[in-house]
Order: sequence, then structure tokens, then C-alpha cells
Amino acid sequence: MTSVFSSDSADKARGEVTASEAGGVAAVRATLHCGPRDGERPGYDPAAEDYVVRLDEQVTRGQGITVRCRYHPGMDAVLITWFLSGP
Repeated sequence: MTSVFSSDSADKARGEVTASEAGGVAAVRATLHCGPRDGERPGYDPAAEDYVVRLDEQVTRGQGITVRCRYHPGMDAVLITWFLSGP
């Protein structure tokens, strides 16, 4: 099982969203434990394992959420670097 951590900015942002939106972020975090490569590759740096997971309004029962994370295969760990809520 992959370890999943949040950056300081992601932890701070989690306190600024609704409970249902925070639940969406928690669901993404739980999914990353079993599937650390879930999500889209944004394509900025082909050497980095960056992924973006998007949740729409129906899932969060609020605003859509975009979660950005980076997977380190050698450590088998994911860092949620940030997330945004909004349309």
C-alpha cells in the first residue's frame, strides 16, 4: 500500500472548503493508497510522475475539485502538492 502525504499548502486549503468538498479530497487520498498513478499526466515534465485528479460537482456536491500530486516510485509514496476548488 502506497503512503500518501499532503503538503502544508494542501492541508491549509482543506480547511477552506466545505465538508463535502473535503470529503472528495479524502476520497482521492484513499484511492491513491491503492492506485498511486490514478489521474491524468499533465505533461509538464515527462521525467516527473505528476498526476491531476479532477472531481466534478456531482461527486463533491459543491464545487469541482482538482487535486495535483506527485508519485515517487522508489519510496512508494505520493505527495498531494495542492488542490483547487472551483468551476
